Amino acid sequence: MAKAVVGIGHKDYIPETPGDFTAASQKIVTELLAETIAQTTDLPLLVLGQKVLLKPNLVRPNPKNPNAVVTDERVLMGLIQLIKDAGAAEIWVGDNPGYGLPLAQALEQMSEFKTRLAHLNVRLRFFDEEEKITVDNPTAVIFDPVVLPVSLMEADVYINVPKMKTHMHTLVTLGIKNQYGLILDDQRMFYHRNDINVKIVDILRVVKPHLTVIDGIYAVQGQAPLSGSVVEHMNTIVCGEDVVAVDTVSASLMGIDPMEVAMLRIARAEKLGVADLDDIEIRGADPDAVRRPFKRPVVSPMGAYDEIHAIEGGACTGCLSALRHSLDKLHSEGRLAGNLPQTVYIGKPMPDMKNVKSCKGPMWCFGSCTSDLIFNHQRCEEKARFIPGCPPHILEFYKAYLDAMADDNEDT
Repeated sequence: MAKAVVGIGHKDYIPETPGDFTAASQKIVTELLAETIAQTTDLPLLVLGQKVLLKPNLVRPNPKNPNAVVTDERVLMGLIQLIKDAGAAEIWVGDNPGYGLPLAQALEQMSEFKTRLAHLNVRLRFFDEEEKITVDNPTAVIFDPVVLPVSLMEADVYINVPKMKTHMHTLVTLGIKNQYGLILDDQRMFYHRNDINVKIVDILRVVKPHLTVIDGIYAVQGQAPLSGSVVEHMNTIVCGEDVVAVDTVSASLMGIDPMEVAMLRIARAEKLGVADLDDIEIRGADPDAVRRPFKRPVVSPMGAYDEIHAIEGGACTGCLSALRHSLDKLHSEGRLAGNLPQTVYIGKPMPDMKNVKSCKGPMWCFGSCTSDLIFNHQRCEEKARFIPGCPPHILEFYKAYLDAMADDNEDT
Protein backbone atom coordinates (compact mmCIF):
# COMPACT_ATOMS: atom_id res chain seq x y z
CA MET A 1 0.00 0.00 0.00
CA ALA A 2 1.31 3.44 -0.96
CA LYS A 3 2.17 5.72 1.91
CA ALA A 4 0.28 8.94 2.57
CA VAL A 5 2.33 11.93 1.42
CA VAL A 6 2.73 15.06 3.53
CA GLY A 7 4.85 18.06 2.60
CA ILE A 8 6.65 20.29 5.10
CA GLY A 9 7.75 23.72 3.94
CA HIS A 10 9.98 25.81 6.17
CA LYS A 11 11.97 29.02 6.04
CA ASP A 12 14.55 29.98 8.64
CA TYR A 13 13.44 33.59 8.32
CA ILE A 14 10.28 35.28 7.08
CA PRO A 15 10.27 39.05 7.64
CA GLU A 16 7.39 41.07 9.05
CA THR A 17 4.37 39.75 10.96
CA PRO A 18 0.90 38.47 10.07
CA GLY A 19 -0.64 41.76 11.19
CA ASP A 20 1.85 44.11 9.56
CA PHE A 21 3.25 42.91 6.26
CA THR A 22 4.11 44.13 2.80
CA ALA A 23 4.48 42.55 -0.62
CA ALA A 24 7.98 41.41 0.40
CA SER A 25 6.91 38.82 2.97
CA GLN A 26 3.78 37.99 0.97
CA LYS A 27 6.03 36.93 -1.90
CA ILE A 28 8.12 34.71 0.39
CA VAL A 29 5.06 33.02 1.88
CA THR A 30 3.50 32.48 -1.54
CA GLU A 31 6.69 30.88 -2.83
CA LEU A 32 6.87 28.66 0.27
CA LEU A 33 3.26 27.58 -0.33
CA ALA A 34 3.95 26.78 -3.98
CA GLU A 35 6.99 24.67 -3.11
CA THR A 36 5.21 22.77 -0.34
CA ILE A 37 2.00 22.07 -2.26
CA ALA A 38 3.96 20.88 -5.28
CA GLN A 39 5.54 18.18 -3.08
CA THR A 40 2.15 16.54 -2.53
CA THR A 41 -0.44 17.74 -5.07
CA ASP A 42 -0.79 18.71 -8.72
CA LEU A 43 -2.62 21.96 -8.08
CA PRO A 44 -3.58 22.76 -11.71
CA LEU A 45 -4.98 19.25 -12.11
CA LEU A 46 -7.00 19.73 -8.91
CA VAL A 47 -8.50 23.19 -9.56
CA LEU A 48 -8.46 23.90 -13.30
CA GLY A 49 -11.92 25.12 -14.31
CA GLN A 50 -13.33 24.29 -10.86
CA LYS A 51 -15.26 26.18 -8.19
CA VAL A 52 -12.92 26.12 -5.19
CA LEU A 53 -13.98 26.70 -1.57
CA LEU A 54 -11.29 27.68 0.94
CA LYS A 55 -12.15 27.17 4.59
CA PRO A 56 -9.69 29.15 6.78
CA ASN A 57 -9.81 29.47 10.57
CA LEU A 58 -11.45 32.82 11.37
CA VAL A 59 -12.54 31.91 14.90
CA ARG A 60 -13.04 34.78 17.33
CA PRO A 61 -10.18 37.15 16.51
CA ASN A 62 -8.53 38.43 19.69
CA PRO A 63 -8.01 42.22 19.45
CA LYS A 64 -4.72 41.88 21.33
CA ASN A 65 -3.37 39.22 19.03
CA PRO A 66 -5.67 38.68 16.04
CA ASN A 67 -3.27 37.16 13.57
CA ALA A 68 -1.92 34.36 15.71
CA VAL A 69 -5.45 33.05 16.24
CA VAL A 70 -6.79 33.29 12.70
CA THR A 71 -5.27 31.91 9.52
CA ASP A 72 -2.44 34.21 8.38
CA GLU A 73 -3.68 36.47 5.59
CA ARG A 74 -0.43 35.91 3.72
CA VAL A 75 -1.13 32.18 3.62
CA LEU A 76 -4.70 32.65 2.46
CA MET A 77 -3.86 35.33 -0.11
CA GLY A 78 -0.91 33.36 -1.40
CA LEU A 79 -3.03 30.25 -1.77
CA ILE A 80 -5.72 32.23 -3.58
CA GLN A 81 -3.14 33.57 -6.02
CA LEU A 82 -1.76 30.09 -6.71
CA ILE A 83 -5.26 28.75 -7.30
CA LYS A 84 -6.09 31.62 -9.65
CA ASP A 85 -2.86 31.03 -11.56
CA ALA A 86 -3.74 27.33 -11.77
CA GLY A 87 -6.94 28.20 -13.62
CA ALA A 88 -9.78 27.92 -11.10
CA ALA A 89 -13.12 29.13 -12.44
CA GLU A 90 -14.27 30.62 -9.11
CA ILE A 91 -12.76 30.98 -5.65
CA TRP A 92 -14.82 31.24 -2.47
CA VAL A 93 -13.75 31.80 1.15
CA GLY A 94 -16.15 30.75 3.90
CA ASP A 95 -16.41 29.99 7.62
CA ASN A 96 -18.73 29.89 10.61
CA PRO A 97 -16.31 31.26 13.22
CA GLY A 98 -17.92 30.25 16.51
CA TYR A 99 -21.15 29.77 18.40
CA GLY A 100 -23.01 33.08 18.54
CA LEU A 101 -20.47 34.89 16.38
CA PRO A 102 -21.71 35.51 12.81
CA LEU A 103 -18.98 35.69 10.18
CA ALA A 104 -19.97 39.26 9.35
CA GLN A 105 -19.29 40.26 12.95
CA ALA A 106 -15.99 38.38 13.05
CA LEU A 107 -14.85 40.24 9.94
CA GLU A 108 -15.58 43.67 11.40
CA GLN A 109 -11.99 43.76 12.67
CA MET A 110 -10.60 42.62 9.32
CA SER A 111 -11.51 45.35 6.83
CA GLU A 112 -8.20 45.17 4.95
CA PHE A 113 -8.67 41.42 4.59
CA LYS A 114 -12.08 41.92 2.97
CA THR A 115 -10.63 44.55 0.62
CA ARG A 116 -7.88 42.19 -0.50
CA LEU A 117 -10.40 39.44 -1.20
CA ALA A 118 -12.50 41.83 -3.28
CA HIS A 119 -9.46 42.89 -5.33
CA LEU A 120 -8.77 39.23 -6.11
CA ASN A 121 -12.41 38.71 -7.15
CA VAL A 122 -12.93 36.20 -4.35
CA ARG A 123 -16.44 35.68 -3.02
CA LEU A 124 -17.04 35.48 0.73
CA ARG A 125 -19.46 32.70 1.70
CA PHE A 126 -21.24 33.29 5.01
CA PHE A 127 -22.01 29.76 6.21
CA ASP A 128 -24.29 31.08 8.97
CA GLU A 129 -26.43 33.06 6.51
CA GLU A 130 -26.73 30.83 3.47
CA GLU A 131 -28.96 27.85 2.73
CA LYS A 132 -28.32 24.71 4.78
CA ILE A 133 -28.26 21.15 3.49
CA THR A 134 -29.01 18.16 5.74
CA VAL A 135 -26.68 15.27 5.01
CA ASP A 136 -27.22 11.73 6.29
CA ASN A 137 -24.24 10.22 8.08
CA PRO A 138 -25.05 6.49 8.16
CA THR A 139 -21.70 5.34 9.57
CA ALA A 140 -21.64 7.98 12.31
CA VAL A 141 -21.27 7.02 15.95
CA ILE A 142 -23.25 9.95 17.38
CA PHE A 143 -23.53 12.81 14.85
CA ASP A 144 -26.26 12.05 12.31
CA PRO A 145 -27.51 13.89 10.34
CA VAL A 146 -25.06 16.74 9.74
CA VAL A 147 -26.32 20.13 8.57
CA LEU A 148 -23.82 21.78 6.21
CA PRO A 149 -23.66 25.06 4.26
CA VAL A 150 -24.81 24.92 0.65
CA SER A 151 -21.51 26.40 -0.57
CA LEU A 152 -19.71 23.23 0.51
CA MET A 153 -22.14 21.20 -1.59
CA GLU A 154 -21.83 23.54 -4.57
CA ALA A 155 -18.01 23.63 -4.59
CA ASP A 156 -16.11 21.24 -6.84
CA VAL A 157 -12.99 21.43 -4.68
CA TYR A 158 -12.78 22.05 -0.94
CA ILE A 159 -9.45 23.16 0.55
CA ASN A 160 -9.01 23.25 4.32
CA VAL A 161 -6.72 26.06 5.60
CA PRO A 162 -6.40 25.81 9.41
CA LYS A 163 -4.04 27.46 11.85
CA MET A 164 -1.50 25.45 13.85
CA LYS A 165 -2.66 25.72 17.48
CA THR A 166 -3.05 23.84 20.69
CA HIS A 167 -6.60 23.64 22.03
CA MET A 168 -7.88 23.39 25.59
CA HIS A 169 -10.63 20.96 24.67
CA THR A 170 -9.01 18.73 22.03
CA LEU A 171 -5.26 19.29 22.73
CA VAL A 172 -4.64 20.45 19.15
CA THR A 173 -6.75 22.19 16.55
CA LEU A 174 -5.52 21.46 13.04
CA GLY A 175 -7.19 20.16 9.88
CA ILE A 176 -9.77 17.77 11.35
CA LYS A 177 -10.87 20.22 14.06
CA ASN A 178 -11.05 23.12 11.58
CA GLN A 179 -13.99 21.37 9.96
CA TYR A 180 -16.05 22.18 13.06
CA GLY A 181 -16.48 25.58 11.42
CA LEU A 182 -18.59 23.94 8.70
CA ILE A 183 -21.48 23.16 11.02
CA LEU A 184 -24.09 25.66 12.12
CA ASP A 185 -25.01 27.01 15.55
CA ASP A 186 -28.01 24.77 16.16
CA GLN A 187 -25.69 21.74 16.00
CA ARG A 188 -22.67 23.39 17.59
CA MET A 189 -23.00 22.94 21.34
CA PHE A 190 -24.36 19.43 21.71
CA TYR A 191 -21.78 16.62 21.98
CA HIS A 192 -19.32 19.29 23.10
CA ARG A 193 -18.04 17.36 26.11
CA ASN A 194 -15.51 14.53 25.97
CA ASP A 195 -17.58 13.26 23.05
CA ILE A 196 -16.58 16.25 20.91
CA ASN A 197 -13.73 14.10 19.55
CA VAL A 198 -16.18 11.47 18.31
CA LYS A 199 -18.39 14.21 16.85
CA ILE A 200 -15.51 15.81 14.96
CA VAL A 201 -14.47 12.48 13.48
CA ASP A 202 -18.09 11.89 12.50
CA ILE A 203 -17.91 15.11 10.46
CA LEU A 204 -14.86 13.68 8.71
CA ARG A 205 -16.95 10.69 7.61
CA VAL A 206 -19.08 12.93 5.37
CA VAL A 207 -16.63 15.76 4.60
CA LYS A 208 -13.08 15.06 3.45
CA PRO A 209 -11.04 17.99 2.13
CA HIS A 210 -9.31 17.55 -1.21
CA LEU A 211 -6.30 19.35 0.25
CA THR A 212 -5.32 20.58 3.71
CA VAL A 213 -2.80 23.42 4.07
CA ILE A 214 -1.85 24.17 7.67
CA ASP A 215 -0.61 27.66 8.48
CA GLY A 216 2.28 27.41 10.89
CA ILE A 217 3.96 30.73 10.05
CA TYR A 218 2.99 32.03 13.47
CA ALA A 219 1.42 29.37 15.70
CA VAL A 220 -0.39 29.36 19.06
CA GLN A 221 0.39 27.35 22.18
CA GLY A 222 -0.95 26.94 25.70
CA GLN A 223 -4.44 28.16 26.64
CA ALA A 224 -5.68 28.40 23.07
CA PRO A 225 -7.75 29.40 21.28
CA LEU A 226 -8.78 32.39 23.45
CA SER A 227 -5.81 32.88 25.75
CA GLY A 228 -2.87 31.14 24.13
CA SER A 229 0.58 32.59 23.57
CA VAL A 230 2.26 33.08 20.22
CA VAL A 231 4.90 30.77 18.81
CA GLU A 232 6.62 33.37 16.67
CA HIS A 233 8.44 32.57 13.45
CA MET A 234 7.56 28.88 13.30
CA ASN A 235 7.70 29.69 9.57
CA THR A 236 6.20 26.36 8.55
CA ILE A 237 3.56 25.10 6.13
CA VAL A 238 2.28 21.51 6.28
CA CYS A 239 0.07 20.15 3.51
CA GLY A 240 -1.31 17.01 1.95
CA GLU A 241 -4.41 15.32 0.61
CA ASP A 242 -4.97 13.08 3.67
CA VAL A 243 -6.08 15.42 6.45
CA VAL A 244 -5.43 12.77 9.11
CA ALA A 245 -1.83 12.34 7.93
CA VAL A 246 -1.35 16.12 7.79
CA ASP A 247 -2.58 16.48 11.38
CA THR A 248 -0.39 13.58 12.47
CA VAL A 249 2.74 15.24 11.10
CA SER A 250 1.71 18.67 12.43
CA ALA A 251 1.11 17.37 15.96
CA SER A 252 4.56 15.81 15.88
CA LEU A 253 6.08 19.14 14.82
CA MET A 254 4.40 20.69 17.89
CA GLY A 255 6.17 18.18 20.13
CA ILE A 256 2.96 16.22 20.71
CA ASP A 257 2.78 12.49 20.09
CA PRO A 258 -0.08 12.01 17.59
CA MET A 259 -1.48 9.18 19.73
CA GLU A 260 -2.08 11.70 22.53
CA VAL A 261 -4.71 13.32 20.29
CA ALA A 262 -8.09 11.59 20.66
CA MET A 263 -9.28 12.65 17.20
CA LEU A 264 -6.29 10.98 15.59
CA ARG A 265 -6.66 7.80 17.62
CA ILE A 266 -10.32 7.54 16.61
CA ALA A 267 -9.63 8.35 12.94
CA ARG A 268 -6.91 5.70 12.93
CA ALA A 269 -9.18 3.08 14.48
CA GLU A 270 -11.94 3.91 11.99
CA LYS A 271 -9.48 3.82 9.06
CA LEU A 272 -10.41 7.35 7.99
CA GLY A 273 -6.81 8.30 7.27
CA VAL A 274 -3.20 7.58 8.16
CA ALA A 275 -2.24 8.44 11.74
CA ASP A 276 0.99 6.46 12.01
CA LEU A 277 4.17 8.40 11.22
CA ASP A 278 5.79 5.21 9.93
CA ASP A 279 3.13 5.05 7.19
CA ILE A 280 3.60 8.65 6.03
CA GLU A 281 6.11 9.79 3.43
CA ILE A 282 7.31 13.21 4.53
CA ARG A 283 8.71 15.42 1.79
CA GLY A 284 10.47 18.75 2.05
CA ALA A 285 11.97 20.07 5.29
CA ASP A 286 13.43 17.74 7.91
CA PRO A 287 10.80 17.46 10.68
CA ASP A 288 13.48 17.13 13.36
CA ALA A 289 14.88 20.51 12.32
CA VAL A 290 11.45 22.17 12.37
CA ARG A 291 9.99 20.64 15.57
CA ARG A 292 9.41 22.91 18.56
CA PRO A 293 7.96 21.89 21.94
CA PHE A 294 4.65 23.73 22.26
CA LYS A 295 3.35 24.68 25.69
CA ARG A 296 0.36 22.49 26.42
CA PRO A 297 -3.03 23.72 27.59
CA VAL A 298 -4.06 23.29 31.22
CA VAL A 299 -7.78 22.52 31.38
CA SER A 300 -8.33 22.22 35.14
CA PRO A 301 -9.43 25.46 36.86
CA MET A 302 -8.48 24.23 40.36
CA GLY A 303 -6.00 26.57 42.02
CA ALA A 304 -5.51 28.58 38.85
CA TYR A 305 -6.47 31.96 40.32
CA ASP A 306 -6.65 33.11 43.94
CA GLU A 307 -10.01 34.78 43.43
CA ILE A 308 -11.75 31.58 42.27
CA HIS A 309 -11.95 28.50 44.49
CA ALA A 310 -12.79 25.81 41.94
CA ILE A 311 -14.00 22.38 43.09
CA GLU A 312 -14.15 19.59 40.53
CA GLY A 313 -16.66 16.82 41.12
CA GLY A 314 -17.40 14.30 38.41
CA ALA A 315 -16.59 16.86 35.71
CA CYS A 316 -15.86 16.18 32.05
CA THR A 317 -13.63 18.12 29.72
CA GLY A 318 -16.58 20.11 28.37
CA CYS A 319 -17.26 21.99 31.60
CA LEU A 320 -13.63 22.14 32.68
CA SER A 321 -12.55 23.66 29.38
CA ALA A 322 -15.50 26.07 29.27
CA LEU A 323 -14.87 27.38 32.78
CA ARG A 324 -11.10 27.62 32.30
CA HIS A 325 -11.62 29.63 29.09
CA SER A 326 -13.71 32.16 31.03
CA LEU A 327 -11.28 32.34 33.95
CA ASP A 328 -8.26 32.84 31.69
CA LYS A 329 -10.05 35.62 29.83
CA LEU A 330 -11.15 37.34 33.07
CA HIS A 331 -7.60 37.13 34.43
CA SER A 332 -5.95 38.39 31.23
CA GLU A 333 -8.26 41.41 31.26
CA GLY A 334 -7.57 42.15 34.93
CA ARG A 335 -11.20 41.52 35.91
CA LEU A 336 -10.51 39.07 38.74
CA ALA A 337 -7.95 41.11 40.65
CA GLY A 338 -9.28 42.86 43.75
CA ASN A 339 -12.58 40.98 43.87
CA LEU A 340 -13.67 38.88 46.84
CA PRO A 341 -13.17 35.12 46.46
CA GLN A 342 -15.89 33.03 44.84
CA THR A 343 -16.42 29.25 44.87
CA VAL A 344 -17.31 27.40 41.66
CA TYR A 345 -18.38 23.75 41.70
CA ILE A 346 -18.06 21.79 38.44
CA GLY A 347 -19.38 18.34 37.68
CA LYS A 348 -21.66 15.71 39.19
CA PRO A 349 -21.66 15.69 43.01
CA MET A 350 -20.73 12.47 44.77
CA PRO A 351 -23.99 10.58 45.49
CA ASP A 352 -25.12 10.40 49.14
CA MET A 353 -22.29 12.60 50.34
CA LYS A 354 -22.03 16.17 51.56
CA ASN A 355 -20.03 17.58 48.67
CA VAL A 356 -19.33 21.14 49.78
CA LYS A 357 -18.69 21.62 53.50
CA SER A 358 -17.60 25.23 53.26
CA CYS A 359 -17.25 27.86 50.57
CA LYS A 360 -15.00 30.81 50.01
CA GLY A 361 -17.45 33.57 49.27
CA PRO A 362 -20.57 33.11 47.14
CA MET A 363 -21.02 29.74 45.46
CA TRP A 364 -21.58 29.08 41.77
CA CYS A 365 -22.72 25.80 40.22
CA PHE A 366 -21.35 25.44 36.70
CA GLY A 367 -22.99 23.04 34.26
CA SER A 368 -26.14 20.95 34.40
CA CYS A 369 -24.46 18.17 36.42
CA THR A 370 -24.30 20.49 39.44
CA SER A 371 -28.07 21.04 39.60
CA ASP A 372 -28.39 18.88 42.76
CA LEU A 373 -26.38 21.48 44.68
CA ILE A 374 -28.21 24.67 43.81
CA PHE A 375 -31.23 24.41 46.09
CA ASN A 376 -31.61 23.81 49.82
CA HIS A 377 -34.83 21.84 50.16
CA GLN A 378 -34.91 22.24 53.96
CA ARG A 379 -34.76 26.02 53.83
CA CYS A 380 -36.46 26.32 50.42
CA GLU A 381 -33.82 28.70 49.11
CA GLU A 382 -31.21 28.81 46.42
CA LYS A 383 -27.72 28.01 47.66
CA ALA A 384 -25.79 29.05 44.57
CA ARG A 385 -25.79 30.92 41.32
CA PHE A 386 -26.40 28.42 38.54
CA ILE A 387 -25.01 28.34 34.99
CA PRO A 388 -26.82 25.54 33.12
CA GLY A 389 -25.57 23.74 30.04
CA CYS A 390 -24.01 20.44 29.04
CA PRO A 391 -21.62 22.11 28.72
CA PRO A 392 -22.20 25.85 29.05
CA HIS A 393 -20.59 28.00 26.39
CA ILE A 394 -16.99 29.01 27.04
CA LEU A 395 -17.98 32.63 27.79
CA GLU A 396 -21.07 31.97 29.96
CA PHE A 397 -19.20 32.27 33.26
CA TYR A 398 -17.26 35.26 31.96
CA LYS A 399 -20.47 37.18 31.25
CA ALA A 400 -22.29 36.02 34.40
CA TYR A 401 -19.32 36.88 36.64
CA LEU A 402 -19.04 40.40 35.23
CA ASP A 403 -22.79 40.92 35.72
CA ALA A 404 -22.56 39.65 39.31
CA MET A 405 -19.62 41.91 40.10
CA ALA A 406 -21.50 44.89 38.68
CA ASP A 407 -24.56 44.03 40.80
CA ASP A 408 -22.43 43.61 43.94
CA ASN A 409 -20.79 46.98 43.34
CA GLU A 410 -24.18 48.63 42.99
CA ASP A 411 -25.36 47.06 46.24
CA THR A 412 -22.36 48.45 48.10
